[in-house]
Amino acid sequence: MSDTNRQRPWIIPCSKCSQSMSVAIEHVNLVVTCPHCAQSLEPWRILSEARRRENARGFDVDSAGYPTHSMISSRNKVIAGLLGIFLGGLGAHRFYLGYFGIGMLQLILSFATCGIATFWGFIEGILCLAGQMRDVDGLPLSD
Repeated sequence: MSDTNRQRPWIIPCSKCSQSMSVAIEHVNLVVTCPHCAQSLEPWRILSEARRRENARGFDVDSAGYPTHSMISSRNKVIAGLLGIFLGGLGAHRFYLGYFGIGMLQLILSFATCGIATFWGFIEGILCLAGQMRDVDGLPLSD
């Protein structure tokens, strides 16, 4: 690992409040406190889980095996929100976010209730635009 990679902090999400926080390389093996909610975190556990997930999905990792990007989804919250508002009854936003089971459930319920269940998708579309939903990997949606 080069000297610049050793000095570069890692960005990890808090498991309680989901806010991103920066952790210096020398603090990765320690217990740190989230500056937003005061939750105690073990960055090495979060990073090892992220490394496993990223390697499984084929994303780039650095020479130490850690993700080279800050943990943000490649899926866009505006696209997900608009899909939810306009095609939420068909579960389009859930399919886009990777939740195929819930997407199928929304599709079936919309047909079974003659469209009444489309409000569920509409509300979730608004939640996507507000940044309150995550993708199937638990990552926050990009802007």
